[in-house]
Amino acid sequence: MHAAYQRIIGMGPAVVPLILRDLEQKPDHWFWALRAITGDNPVKPEQRGRMKLMTQVWIQWGKEHGYEW
Repeated sequence: MHAAYQRIIGMGPAVVPLILRDLEQKPDHWFWALRAITGDNPVKPEQRGRMKLMTQVWIQWGKEHGYEW
């Protein structure tokens, strides 16, 4: 775990919209951070490892939970 990644997780829910916006612009490995911050994981087992699909699932999750970015 990179120190900067851990600091971002430590910022808590306030960074969720920023992470979701970043994911929307360019899918990246933010999924573990989102799970750690939100305590949720909307990605189904059969969707794991499919970056584009996982990104779409998390973006939808964010919209359904009232996040705006």
